[in-house]
Order: sequence, then C-alpha cells, then structure tokens
Amino acid sequence: MQRYFFISLVLLMIGGLHAEPHGQAKLALDETEPIVYIQFDHAGPRQAVREGEPPNGLWLRLINNSVLPIVVRTNGSATDSTMTLVPDVITAIKGKIPKSGPIRGKMPSGYSSDTGSFLSVDPGKSLVFSVPANHVSHSWYMQVPFEFSLPPVKEGIQPICYAEFTWEDLPETYRSER
Repeated sequence: MQRYFFISLVLLMIGGLHAEPHGQAKLALDETEPIVYIQFDHAGPRQAVREGEPPNGLWLRLINNSVLPIVVRTNGSATDSTMTLVPDVITAIKGKIPKSGPIRGKMPSGYSSDTGSFLSVDPGKSLVFSVPANHVSHSWYMQVPFEFSLPPVKEGIQPICYAEFTWEDLPETYRSER
C-alpha cells in the first residue's frame, strides 16, 4: 500500500512531465509493469556477509521502469568483491496464515546502511544485487528503498519509495524446492 501512496505522490509532483495528449502524465516506460520493481535473476551459493546467513542467496534485479532516474544506496561486500548489496527492509506478513503451516525459522534482519554510495539507475536500466535466500519467505517479504532523482526542494525532502519482493515473485520451481 505504501508503494502506491508514494507513486501517487510522485505523479502529483511531476504533473506535466511527459504529458500525453489527454493531459495524463506518463511515468512508466512500460505501462504493463510497475514504475520500479524487483525481478528474480538467479539463485545459488553465496558468501555470507554477516554471521549466521545461509549459504545460498538470491540475485535480484531492481528495474527502473520510470521516465526518471532513480537513486539507490549501494555497498560492496567484504567477502565477495563482485557482489552488490543494497539496504532492504524485512517485513512480516500480518494476518496471513502461511500456506505451508507454521512459520519456519526466525525472521532475519535486512541490510541497513548509512554508509556506502548512491548509485543512479537511469530510465529503462537495472541494478543486480544479492541478498541471503532467507530474506523472503511465506511469512515475510523484503523492500528496497529508492528515491526518484528530483531537484531538491526548499523545505523538506523528496519522498523515499520502496520496491518490494515477495515469495510469490520467486519462480515456482525455486519455491517448490524450499
């Protein structure tokens, strides 16, 4: 729900940008997809970044389907120089009884960072990053914060948006193996 609120807010803020003949703003490059979303790339063995992480990971693709660049915070991994990390928020699914029975395992902590660098992802481009395989399950999902690259405002700040990735976003073959 938060995602749709922030997307609506951004639509109001950029109003006439890329206006279509009927006066509606065009924010998505491909109107059949969300403005910014996360897509499964692949799964496999992964070097742990923190103690206690599982030996398998997910490589996901943050896709900018917006007409505007987005900005996301990134970090490298001390254990694998080719792996990109982004902050993610792990959120419990409340009021839902998992299909597979009781909750298995403890909900992990997502990656958070006040350090690292900001990376701009241009319209139509994507960023591949990795998380431990347990960052999504039947009982919780993950969200990656990003911002639209907009001019600064005199007072306040531009909104922070979130792209989410859920258990249902994983390929069926991967879900059936877990």
